[in-house]
Amino acid sequence: MDIEHLSKSQIVLLTLLVSFVTSIATGIVTVSLMEQAPPSIAQSVNRIVERTVERVVPGGQTAAVVTRETTVVVKESDIISQAVERVAPSVVRLYASNSDPALFLGFGVVLDASGVIASDSNALGESANADIVMLDGTRARAFVTARKTGTGVALLQAATTTNDGKSLPWRPAAIALQKPVLGQTIIAFSGKSTPRISSGIVTALISVDAEDGSHADVIDTNIPGESTFPGTILANIDGEITGMSTGVSRGTFLGGYISSPALIKNTPAAAALEKEPTQ
Repeated sequence: MDIEHLSKSQIVLLTLLVSFVTSIATGIVTVSLMEQAPPSIAQSVNRIVERTVERVVPGGQTAAVVTRETTVVVKESDIISQAVERVAPSVVRLYASNSDPALFLGFGVVLDASGVIASDSNALGESANADIVMLDGTRARAFVTARKTGTGVALLQAATTTNDGKSLPWRPAAIALQKPVLGQTIIAFSGKSTPRISSGIVTALISVDAEDGSHADVIDTNIPGESTFPGTILANIDGEITGMSTGVSRGTFLGGYISSPALIKNTPAAAALEKEPTQ
């Protein structure tokens, strides 16, 4: 068939066919390249397609619906910043009571609105209480209520008022009930005096069976172990707590973290999460 002998309608149809086939081929090549890309590249950018529907109603005519699709590029750094904003108010620092100057012990995370806090038992040593300092500098006293030797987690009950007698509403963190997967992006909260974060990926998961019969998963990451403090909190990019550094986890990996289900096991926070309806 000689293309010069085609009518205008046939040329238009041929052009549309070529464009359609080209679009399909481009999509297949793009998906194939994304699957072969290294994780660092695949994680750096997420593409979200937004669908905008507009109604055009000319005078006296039937309404027409026009759908437009726009690709919005969301950087992973923006997602991490949003996750940090969600988690930071629930992360606290622990200091030894009645010490001058204040002796930093480690980190903790608020589990429920009543002021139950999980921390590293090794950080507390034999102490029965500690001073809790929130992100805004507010201080309150907390008392140890339980120690889980199998996972190295200690639970504390904080006061509902500050050391100055002011009302103190605790903001509980969201807890991830599922263990993370290899390659998942995570965020570690640290910094003795200045809040700091480190981001990385999950590099290993190992199951630990303790002598007391308890079980937990230990998470290893590519975040340097030297930057990990007792009680350092690990979170995912959804703003959920996924783990905590304890003496038990650091005995498995230098920068290891006990998975989050161990933090709330046998606590009111766990019972509350079990009662929540499935979305």
